[in-house]
Amino acid sequence: MLVKVDRLSAGGLPSRIRQIQSHGKWAIDLAEFNCALRASGELDRGSVVILAVERACDSTICGIPLEDHMIVTIPAGTTVTASVQPGLSYAGAVVPAAKWAEIQAGATGVIVEQAADHPSAVRLTPNYARTIRGQIELLADRFATAASAGVQMEDPPVAFVEYLGSLAEARAVADDRDPGIDRSARRHLRQASAAEDFVHAHIREDMPIIRLCREVGVSRRQLEYAFRTTFAVSPLEFIRALRLNEARRQLATARANGLTVTKVAMDLGITHFGRFAASYRLLFGESPKETFFRAGRS
Repeated sequence: MLVKVDRLSAGGLPSRIRQIQSHGKWAIDLAEFNCALRASGELDRGSVVILAVERACDSTICGIPLEDHMIVTIPAGTTVTASVQPGLSYAGAVVPAAKWAEIQAGATGVIVEQAADHPSAVRLTPNYARTIRGQIELLADRFATAASAGVQMEDPPVAFVEYLGSLAEARAVADDRDPGIDRSARRHLRQASAAEDFVHAHIREDMPIIRLCREVGVSRRQLEYAFRTTFAVSPLEFIRALRLNEARRQLATARANGLTVTKVAMDLGITHFGRFAASYRLLFGESPKETFFRAGRS
């Protein structure tokens, strides 16, 4: 997207724009403006922009008066005009339109046949908005570190897809499109069981919650309810626990099979080894290396 920007006032403080992107396929923008601007440009026809506004300060975009804690969705191909006032801050996500439609369907259980043809906005509760803001700032830090190390992430990372799923769910709840939760004991047991079987069968693969929702055919809220009522943990906690248990089983025979602790972890899709070791110790009371060496002596 090429943007024409006219600066309308001097700022007492410098404006800050932080961008992490991957070859135009997805991007994160964290912006804070301390001057008045007028901006215009045409959004790429293959991408959607989702803005999580933190402070609006009487700014507008695409004719929408912005409010604090608002989510604004700008469809592919939109001609974007923005009036930026000092103090505006937001987190922007750019994602392929097809991926956004898929994420919405997985997050809400509602199949989105066609993206909206005009920008739209909903307002979140302040607490929900702060949670989302903290999530995107952590993601930006992580992706910036990966980029500085020369890591190229072509597809939207799992954590980014999870963040977008949270936005899609928040939008659905705010504009009353969320289908709600089915509290039938029989159904949520069946949903949790189907999800458990799928996780077991694909334990070595990336498992974003969006994917699990799609496979089971439920919304994120419904899946969360099914897991918490059946297993007393969230879907994410359940997946992590299963991976840790599988790691423990493999570590018990790793030395005999010529494997290392690192190899076992990587084979299970674990890439953050420090977090893996800490979680493993918390669950089993010993480190992965202790399990590895103890099993080798028996």
